[in-house]
Amino acid sequence: MKKNDWSGLLFPEESQVPSRGSRRFARYIAKNIIKNELSPRQKQILVLYYKEQKTMPEIAAALGITTSTVSRTRKRACTSIQKKLQSYGLY
Repeated sequence: MKKNDWSGLLFPEESQVPSRGSRRFARYIAKNIIKNELSPRQKQILVLYYKEQKTMPEIAAALGITTSTVSRTRKRACTSIQKKLQSYGLY
């Protein structure tokens, strides 16, 4: 998965989203989850990692936290998004 590929974040290869329309709807829901349900730190890390294509060590240095914390926070944010999409039957 390319870091700037939000679809890869939301729909890893093993996910079973059946149609393109469902994927589009799921992306819309995921954006709302990111905007309204993630912590500011989780949002910040996702943006830095996926949109700005920063490495985990770069993010850690910029935020004054450990690389391990960046990794755990990113993983928790992704898991949170995926679980919410599952509750809608979109993942």
